[in-house]
Amino acid sequence: MRLHHLRLAAFQAFAGSEQVDFDTLGEAGLFLLHGDTGAGKTTLLDAVCFALYGQVPGARARDARLRSDHADAATRTEVELEVTLRERRVRIVRRPRQARPKLRGEGTTEEPPTCTVQELDAAGEWVTLAARREEADSELADLLGMSCDQFCQVVLLPQGEFATFLRADSGERQAVLERLFGTDRFTRVERWLNERRKSAWAELQAASQVVRDLVSRVAEVAGETSPEERDLHAEWVAGLDVRADAELVSAAAACSVAGAARTTAEQALAAARLLAERRERHATAVAELSSWRNRRPARDATDAQLAAARRAAPLGPLFDASEHAGADIRAARSGMSVHSSPAELRAHAASARGEAGALDALVAVEQRLARADAELGVLAEAADAAAARARAATAGLEAAAAERSSLDATATAARAAGERAERLAGEAVTGRERAERAIERDRLASELATAHERRRAAVDAEQSAHAAWLSLREQRLAGMAAELASGLRPGEPCVVCGATEHPAPAPAPASPSLDAPARAAANEAARAGHSMAEREQAAGRIHDERAAQRARSEREVAELEAALAATRAIAGEELAGRLRDTAARLDADLTAARTTANGLVPAEQALAALAEQVAVYEQAHREAVQAEAAARATHAERSAALAADRIRLEEARSDAPSVAERAATLRAQAAAAEQEAAAREAGFADATAARAALLDEDAQTALGQRIEAYDAGLAERRARAEDPELLAAAAAAAPDLAAAQAAASAAVTADESATRRHGLAEQRLTALRRLGLELDEALTALAPVAERERTVRELAGLVDGSAASNRLHMRLSAYVLAARLEEVAAAATIRLERMSSGRYQLIHTDERARGERRAGLELRVVDGWTGQERPPATLSGGETFLASLALALGLADVVAAEAGGSRLETLFVDEGFGSLDERTLDEVLDVLDTLREGGRTVGIVSHVAELRQRIPARLRVVKGRSGSRVEQQAAASLLT
Repeated sequence: MRLHHLRLAAFQAFAGSEQVDFDTLGEAGLFLLHGDTGAGKTTLLDAVCFALYGQVPGARARDARLRSDHADAATRTEVELEVTLRERRVRIVRRPRQARPKLRGEGTTEEPPTCTVQELDAAGEWVTLAARREEADSELADLLGMSCDQFCQVVLLPQGEFATFLRADSGERQAVLERLFGTDRFTRVERWLNERRKSAWAELQAASQVVRDLVSRVAEVAGETSPEERDLHAEWVAGLDVRADAELVSAAAACSVAGAARTTAEQALAAARLLAERRERHATAVAELSSWRNRRPARDATDAQLAAARRAAPLGPLFDASEHAGADIRAARSGMSVHSSPAELRAHAASARGEAGALDALVAVEQRLARADAELGVLAEAADAAAARARAATAGLEAAAAERSSLDATATAARAAGERAERLAGEAVTGRERAERAIERDRLASELATAHERRRAAVDAEQSAHAAWLSLREQRLAGMAAELASGLRPGEPCVVCGATEHPAPAPAPASPSLDAPARAAANEAARAGHSMAEREQAAGRIHDERAAQRARSEREVAELEAALAATRAIAGEELAGRLRDTAARLDADLTAARTTANGLVPAEQALAALAEQVAVYEQAHREAVQAEAAARATHAERSAALAADRIRLEEARSDAPSVAERAATLRAQAAAAEQEAAAREAGFADATAARAALLDEDAQTALGQRIEAYDAGLAERRARAEDPELLAAAAAAAPDLAAAQAAASAAVTADESATRRHGLAEQRLTALRRLGLELDEALTALAPVAERERTVRELAGLVDGSAASNRLHMRLSAYVLAARLEEVAAAATIRLERMSSGRYQLIHTDERARGERRAGLELRVVDGWTGQERPPATLSGGETFLASLALALGLADVVAAEAGGSRLETLFVDEGFGSLDERTLDEVLDVLDTLREGGRTVGIVSHVAELRQRIPARLRVVKGRSGSRVEQQAAASLLT
């Protein structure tokens, strides 16, 4: 893999578009990437990683903000990278998810992440391989052949991380190696075996629990304690079976004897109960016979009632025929003599029926006259109703005239109010706007006064900071020797003369006069041991911040002054309260005028409706007067025509209410005479007595049944009282039921006890034999489960390093990674020996370090001067850098080979060179120089000033208030 060209825009520290030509830098093979802290050196490496993988490496990936805060809204965040992967030159253009201004309207909209991949073909044309992000990631994964973590480890070599890796314990080192070499499948094997061990243990416990439960149940059934040894369980259950069988035989014999005794006692109790029951039945029969004989008078009265009902039965139809005139018949009957004979009564009935027949002809006349009277009543009511409608129409017309006057006045007032509301509307809008602007004017005036104070304070602070910065700058220029002296350390060579002793370092010049904040910052910098240059830079940053604050305060004052002038142009200088009162008064007048004007339409609608109602009233009055006159004329004419009929009916009616009622009275008298005659002929005193004796067929049948039931019941009770068995029982002695019951209860209790004993013995024997079979099956099933658990447990312990058979206590994954670490240590030693002039080697060991529970991933440093091995933690700072750099280069070689063996033609080595002395630095640079073999390009990321003298090709990142920028210098440009 070789990087050719990088372009990034609005990416992290870079606000604009920056480009890096790696081909030009790579002409010298070795180039330096340098710049101030925070300028964005690592951002360039992040951009490369983002172009290839769509993410930034390491801890920065968790909270990375890819879009630059300095970029303008129109610039899209984008990274373009040209790179050769597996002999194919491709160009990658990737954009992250980001917000952009909307094409229409205000606000922003979110763009999804995009990525395109193009390849340079043989004709020199770029051909698109993938235009969608998912397709591009898939295409790049095939070309790269390594994960993002592997890429960052083999191309971007962060020395601080490898120093930590060098000193890490086995567990921490294993996590890093698993991520790089992808050996998590062996870890999955460990987990699988561990899960199988837990599963086998759970299966064994379940099978053992089944055996324990069965043994517990056998002990519970037998009422004995089970033996602890599993091998004795079968023999113990067999002995319990023999004893239970003998107990069953004994219980069966006892049960037979108790059953015979129970049968005898129960038979004696049954005989006693039968005798007592017969004696009781005889006494009951005698008592019932006596009671039955006492009811004879009631039976005779019922017989007499049945005979009277049978005599009155033929008179029933005669009474039923006149039932609807019952009141008239009762009245007619009350006027008859009790001494009249049946013949006299029948003659009176015939005379009354003849007279009633003569009156039937006048009933129709009476009915016609009644209908005519009803029609005359309707005509009178119609005339009265018409008169009432005429009066109501007159009242409606009078009310309508009064309402028309009121509505005319309302409509006139509404028209005048509408005209006034049109004039007030414009005045109210102007009044409200002036009041609102007056409030805004007063607020802006207050804020402007405060802003003037802030601007004065910001101007003073900026001028003070500028003076302090200039003073520090002059002081540093005047005391460069003191600045160099501040970096001297006892025993370390001077960068100017090379001496290791520093008897008289140049003193620092006097501190300038500073204000309180700047003085506090300077004191803090002095306590932190910052150099004069760093203090000058800090003062410059303070000055930049205060200058920005001054500019903001000046912009704020200008904006407030412009806004205040705009409000005064509308509101003027009149008091806000007075303008607010005027606006409120105008709004109130406008509301009142609009309210009155809103009544115009309803008033006009009401006038129109009222006109229609007046027409209705007038029409109704005319129709009502005409209807009343017609009804009264018709009534007078019909009344005159009915006078003759009224006279005839008056004579025929006599003292009755009507002719029909007179005829009905005569017929009732005839019916009463006939009923009375028939009753006396049947032997009753009068018709009332005959009617009282009447019974329907069901009632007569019920009386007959009551008589028959009494006679049958009497005979039955006489026979029961004279039953020979009952007479014999009454003559015998009374039995002793209590003694017989007690004897039977005792026999039953003894028999039930014997039966329960036999049942329990039978259940115990059955349960013991069933549980014995289940226990044999459970013991048989437990054996292979226990063997399988032992095999899985030993194998899992061997794989995870916990078993005694694993001498080194190494996990399987650690064992696999140990081989990789051994390759890494061998590759690292090749470079470490050269950088340390043959003194140090890195080796892998299987032994456990102090405090480590397991072995497998330990590193040792072999000191060629002493021949001893020691932990990497004993190396000095410079030696640790050499070892970690060698380890990083060795790990890069092994991981690259593991990832497919593709050649890495561009590498970056990050920081740590400041801890090396001059000779060691030369050796390290010589080792890095060997990496250039075959056209490989190596970039060194460092702050060390001496490297800028030794490495001609440089890529400098310069930071500024508006974002960072890139300055590229090739080796050739420095030589010219």
